[in-house]
Amino acid sequence: MKISKWYLGLICIVVSGGISGLTNAFDIQLTSGQIEEAKECGVKYKGKEIFYSPTVKTACFGEYPRGEGGLILSKYIKIAVSAAMKAMSDESLTPENIKEIEDSQFLNVNVKVLEDVQAPEDVQIMLIQGTNNILPQKTEFGMKYKDKGQGIIGSFQYEKIDPKASTTIIVTTKKTQKKYKINFSHIK
Repeated sequence: MKISKWYLGLICIVVSGGISGLTNAFDIQLTSGQIEEAKECGVKYKGKEIFYSPTVKTACFGEYPRGEGGLILSKYIKIAVSAAMKAMSDESLTPENIKEIEDSQFLNVNVKVLEDVQAPEDVQIMLIQGTNNILPQKTEFGMKYKDKGQGIIGSFQYEKIDPKASTTIIVTTKKTQKKYKINFSHIK
């Protein structure tokens, strides 16, 4: 009987620890507290500093922002980055800005390639989760970088992504194919 109580206690600890470990992946629905926290992060790390903040750095992959790679733009990260860019010119996010991000059904993956890209379709971004190959709903140009890099944004439907699954991002251009391992559980 004592042994079974001991095992039961151990099982409770393991299960509760496992559940809390699973809830660290990015949230599709943000609380008002998370929104405020993301905005504060953006105000604290203005402009490009945001990419080196502890929160946003975990959403970067490859050599981004200095080289090839990219950024996973979950709703939380999108709010933090948008707030940081607005803070550069002493502006802040409006309720409309926040609502637009909250209402989005897409996880954006922004990749930076150092090739001449004529059309967004010249760059293929694919997420691989186990046997699932997930293609973006749409692909569009992102920003043009000073180092002649081109940003490409792939918009993936949240409902097709398992935020707890091991993920590989494959970026294919006319000349190269790069693979990046991502752990969504580290991204807010």
